[in-house]
Amino acid sequence: MKSTSSASMKIRTVAAITVLALSTGLLFASCKKDSEDKDEITDEEVAEAVTQSVSASSGGMVVQTESTAKMAGTTSFTCGQTKDTTIVGQSVSGAAISYNYSLNFNRTLTCSNGIPSLFQFNFTGSCNYSAPRMSSADNSTAQFSVTGLEPTSASYIFNASYVRNGTQQSKVRFQRSFSSTITITAANITVDKATQKIVSGTATVEFVGNGSGGYSVNRGGTLTFLGNNKATLALKNGSSYNIQW
Repeated sequence: MKSTSSASMKIRTVAAITVLALSTGLLFASCKKDSEDKDEITDEEVAEAVTQSVSASSGGMVVQTESTAKMAGTTSFTCGQTKDTTIVGQSVSGAAISYNYSLNFNRTLTCSNGIPSLFQFNFTGSCNYSAPRMSSADNSTAQFSVTGLEPTSASYIFNASYVRNGTQQSKVRFQRSFSSTITITAANITVDKATQKIVSGTATVEFVGNGSGGYSVNRGGTLTFLGNNKATLALKNGSSYNIQW
C-alpha cells in the first residue's frame, strides 16, 4: 500500500509540474505577443502618416501641387529659362493641425517650336507637422512635370514623384515612434487652372517604416484624388481610408 501511494504521489507531482510548465509557456507567449504588438507599426499608423504627407491641412503634397500650379500660371518665363526660388509656408494660428515647410524650387520651361510645352519643377526641403494623432519631422524631395500649358487648355496635367523621409511620433494607443520613407508616384493628375485645385488622378504609394525592436513594415497602395478636397487611400492588403482637407 505504501508503494502504491508513493507512485500516485509521483504521478500527481509530474502532472503539476507539466501544468505549471504549460501555463508558464502560455504566459510567456502572451507577454511576448503583447510586446510585439507594442513595437509593430499598424496599418492605421501607415495610413495616418501617408494622409498627413498628402493633405493640404498638414502642408503635404497637395499644397506643393497647388503652389506649383499657381507658379505655372502666373510666372513669366522665356523658353529654356531656369529659375531658383525658396518657398516657405505655415499653418494659420490656432489650426487643428500645425505645420511649416521650407522648400527650394528649381523651375525650367521647355518649348516646342517656340510654344511652351513642359514646365519642370524640382524641389527639396523640410516639412513638419503636428496633428491630433501624429507628429512628424520630415525632409522631402519631388519632381513635378507639368503639361497642358497652352491657353486653350482648362487644366494642367501633373506627373510627379514625391518622397518624404522622416520620423513620426504617434499620439494614440502605444504612442510609437518610427522612421519612414513615403514615396508617391503620380501619373496624369488633373489640376484646374482657374482654382489651382486637384480635380482627379491616381498615384501609387509605397511606405517603408522601421520601428523599435527591429520591426519593419512595407505597405503599398493606391491614392485616388476625387476632387472637392478629397482622396482615398487603398492599401494592397485591402484596408481603405478616406482623406479630406
